[in-house]
Amino acid sequence: MAVFTELIQSPYAVQGLVISLVAVLLSIFWQDLADEIPHRRIPLIGKDGWDPLNKKTRQRFTSSARELILEGFAKGANIFQLISVRPLIILHPKYIDEIKNHPHLDFQGAVERNFFDNRISGFEPFHAGVGGQVTVDLVRTKLTQALEWTPYNFSAKIPYVVARLSTRAFLGETLANNKEWIDISVNYTIDAFNAARELRQWLTILRPVAQYFLTTTRKLRSHLSKGKMIIDAEIKRRHLAAESESESDNEPRLQDTLDWYEQLSKSSGRPVNVSNGQIALSMAAIHTTSNLLTNVMYDLAAYPEYIQPLRDEILAVIAEDGCLKKSSLLKLKLMDSVMKETQRVHPVSMVSLSRLAKKEIPLSDGTIIPKGAMIGVSTHTNTDPTIYPSPELYDGYRFHKKRQQPGNEQRFQFVTTSRESFGFGHGVHACPGRFFAANESKIFLVHLLLKYEWKLKGADGDGDGHAGPGVAAGRPANFDHGTEIITDPGVELLFRSRGVVEIDLAALGE
Repeated sequence: MAVFTELIQSPYAVQGLVISLVAVLLSIFWQDLADEIPHRRIPLIGKDGWDPLNKKTRQRFTSSARELILEGFAKGANIFQLISVRPLIILHPKYIDEIKNHPHLDFQGAVERNFFDNRISGFEPFHAGVGGQVTVDLVRTKLTQALEWTPYNFSAKIPYVVARLSTRAFLGETLANNKEWIDISVNYTIDAFNAARELRQWLTILRPVAQYFLTTTRKLRSHLSKGKMIIDAEIKRRHLAAESESESDNEPRLQDTLDWYEQLSKSSGRPVNVSNGQIALSMAAIHTTSNLLTNVMYDLAAYPEYIQPLRDEILAVIAEDGCLKKSSLLKLKLMDSVMKETQRVHPVSMVSLSRLAKKEIPLSDGTIIPKGAMIGVSTHTNTDPTIYPSPELYDGYRFHKKRQQPGNEQRFQFVTTSRESFGFGHGVHACPGRFFAANESKIFLVHLLLKYEWKLKGADGDGDGHAGPGVAAGRPANFDHGTEIITDPGVELLFRSRGVVEIDLAALGE
């Protein structure tokens, strides 16, 4: 005890202890601190004046990312960096073929880095680990009446409709009718992105503590806990039902994602958290499809001249096939073109092909991507007049006409990715669920267009519409948040029953 007292009283011992503690803290948080330092020898856009903590720079990114990206390319740079949560390197689309399949540019690593490297509880579905490949394999191999005008908040309500249809395909009828599971499927993603935005306002070293005091992160953990209970109960119910069915002559149940997760996990030897995997599937399916459908319906309400030709195409295909089947959806070429044009004009983000550089990457022109850098490819090719004539105009026939040219019959489809069109990514990490999303969206549009009339609230004196740049008068403008492009959630469309529907949609299907 006397020795300890003597050490405490020694100024050298106290200094040594303080230095040791600082060294330990630096070693723990150095990577976090280093991640926020801009990369050397790469032009930095959007930082002006004294801003050591990058607070003003981040705020400018959030409010004006589109202008910053245009500024970077206007200065003649093919590669530059912006400060979001950390430096984000923006690449010109000319590099897309070099990076799309590069083994040292990690897609999953980019997702995990953007969602806190699995250090914040509640974000586990973004960090699937080895089980994440099971989900990718599953998607790739197993899924592929009012008479008056009534207001409908499409953006707010369509995710719940999409969630029920997606859950019916993923998990069967029981969970498709489970209101609590549908609420989790829809709201986990919304709350996750809100929580991520809120956490990113905190210093990196404070986030592990701040997560326990934020309402948004507590909601995430609650969603995951409730989701696990629901999925575990469904698995248990199925096991009990299987035991009783084995002793009866009942027709076996159709398999779905719960069965496929179990099969693929066993065959690959990769463990998977099934409840987190199901929520990850919901994230991928529900909000992507909901965003697309909302944008398509906003466009069709703004450009009603496309609605009747789409109805005519639907009726012609059903008359030819006698029912609505998977191959019928491929014949809806005008609808496919409208969906792709909507994706071109209203993409979900200003950048695509997000990657984390695992090593230093030299590109063909000598440009170097630093190790540890987060990168993304600008999507400004969507408005390049050398690729798309009159790109500022919405042309629902644009890709339909391209496919009518000899040799292009299988090109320019909604699900097709290329160096000019990479809304679904490109290369080995192109979205594996885009085929499911395309079919699901077309089924929705068949019902929405044949059963109802649609128009913007604000047309014919029904209210006040508002337009964005380069879109039809009244087309609800999307808004930017950083590089995200978000549909206006407050918009209401007007719909009413068409009165007479040419066919009985309930009787369709194989």
